[in-house]
Amino acid sequence: MRRLLCLFLIFAGTSVFAERIYEGYTVVRGKSFAFQLKAPRGWVLDNEIARSQGLNVVFYPTGADWNTSKVASYVRVRSNDGTQRKIEDQVQDTLRSLHESGSPNAKAQYVKTLTTQDASKAKIYYFSGDRFGNLEATAYVQGKDSINFVTLTAHDQDSFRQAMPAFESLVASYEDMMK
Repeated sequence: MRRLLCLFLIFAGTSVFAERIYEGYTVVRGKSFAFQLKAPRGWVLDNEIARSQGLNVVFYPTGADWNTSKVASYVRVRSNDGTQRKIEDQVQDTLRSLHESGSPNAKAQYVKTLTTQDASKAKIYYFSGDRFGNLEATAYVQGKDSINFVTLTAHDQDSFRQAMPAFESLVASYEDMMK
């Protein structure tokens, strides 16, 4: 079996494996940050499909598709600047942006803090009330020069609830490579 897999890897195009990785690891890297995440069991790590949306890596359940899945996760990084230095500042900026883009009823609620693989603290907030009816959970990790965050987005309450263990597994896998 291993020999067959090796032959397949030799003859297959490498771009296929770079795009969709089942339960694999990725490193999100920039000028002042680098951290690693592991796709949850039963989820795909895809580092190509959402680049046109400004997302370097997304995660969604195996058997689903980024464009049609009822639930997905994505990663963003905000470099520290004069106005956004703390997680709470980023939460308020997200709310302001939601309000300005047609979701005046958007709310954020702090839920809990998770400890990650490298002992960082990830503060989890739930967002609701957007104009599309989406539910989101975002885990924020304070980096030295950035705020790194992972967001779970769902179209309905059942999908959100069912995906929460996978989201928490993804967040817990966070490991800062700059420490």
